[in-house]
Amino acid sequence: MYVFSRFIGRAMAIAAPLAFLAGCGGSGCANCNVPPFQNPGSGVPTPFFTPVATPTPMTTPTPTGTVPPTPLPTQQAISCSQGGPATIALGPALAPFALLAGSTVTNVGNTFVTNAAGATTGGVNDDLIGVSPGTAVTGFYPPGTDRDGTNAIYAAGYNTDRTTPGNAQGALVTAYNTAAGRAATATFAGGTDLSSASVPGSPTGTLPPGVYKSPTTFAIAGGNLTLDGGGNAQSVFIFQMGTGLTTTANGSNSGNVVLQNGASACNIYWQVGSSATLGGATFFGNVLAGQSVTINAATFTGRALAQTAAVSIPLSGGSLVTNPGGN
Repeated sequence: MYVFSRFIGRAMAIAAPLAFLAGCGGSGCANCNVPPFQNPGSGVPTPFFTPVATPTPMTTPTPTGTVPPTPLPTQQAISCSQGGPATIALGPALAPFALLAGSTVTNVGNTFVTNAAGATTGGVNDDLIGVSPGTAVTGFYPPGTDRDGTNAIYAAGYNTDRTTPGNAQGALVTAYNTAAGRAATATFAGGTDLSSASVPGSPTGTLPPGVYKSPTTFAIAGGNLTLDGGGNAQSVFIFQMGTGLTTTANGSNSGNVVLQNGASACNIYWQVGSSATLGGATFFGNVLAGQSVTINAATFTGRALAQTAAVSIPLSGGSLVTNPGGN
C-alpha cells in the first residue's frame, strides 16, 4: 500500500506541470503569465544585457620636454603690387624667367613650373626656363613639366632661340648689381641665422621692409624667417650676401620664409654672391645668384636666376615653382 501511494504521488507531481504547460499552449489559458513568443520582425527585442560603452581611445602623452610641431601660418594668395622707389626692376628680358642658369638646369622629380595669375610680361606668361651661355636642360619631359609646354624652355632640344636667354642673362647682371649697390638699413655679422635676427621694434626672427647685409653668408636654420610687410603690398625686402645663402629644413619649424601683413614674393630680392642652397619646405623671393641655385624647397615662389653655374632641383618628389610676377 505504501509503495502504491509513493507511485501515485510521484505521477501526480510530474503530471501537474505537464498539464500547466499544455494548458498555456492553448487559447483558453486565462492565468498564463509566460510572455508570448516575439516575432523578430515585430520590433527590436529587449536585450538580455546592457551594452558596454565603447572605450575612449587612449592618447599618447607628449614626452616631457618635447615641443609639438607648430604648423606654418596659412599663406596668403600670390599677388604682386609694385611701384615703390625701392623696387628693383628686372626688366622685360628677365622678368618672364622662373628658372635661368648659366651652365645647366637639372631636375629630378615631378617639378611643375608655372606663373601666378596675371603674371605676364609683354603677353608672355612668366614661366620660362632658360640657359645661357650653356644649352642643357635635363629632367623635363619627363618628368618635370612647364605650364606652357616645351616651347617655354630655351635650351637644346626645346626652344632653340638663343637670343632670349642671352638677353635675360644680361638683364640679370644689371639687376644683381642694382641689388648689391643698395644702401643697407641693417648689417649683420657673417653667418647670421635670420630666424634669430632682430631689429628694433620687431620680434626676433621677424623683419620689416629694408635692406639687410652680411659680409659673408646668411642662413635660415634654427627657426623660420617672417617678413612683415606692415600692411603695405609694395614693401620691399633686399638681402645682400657676400657669399652664400643656406636654408635648412626641420618640417614646419625651421628653414622656411613666411610672409605676413602684405609682404609679397615679387618684392623680395636675395642677392647672393656665390650660391644659394634652399633646403626649407617653403621659400619666397627672387634669387639673384652670382653662381648657382639649388632648390630643395617643395614650394618655391619666386625666381631662381644663376649667372655662371647651374640651377638644380634634386628633390625626388619635385618642386612647385611659381613665378610671382612683377617687373
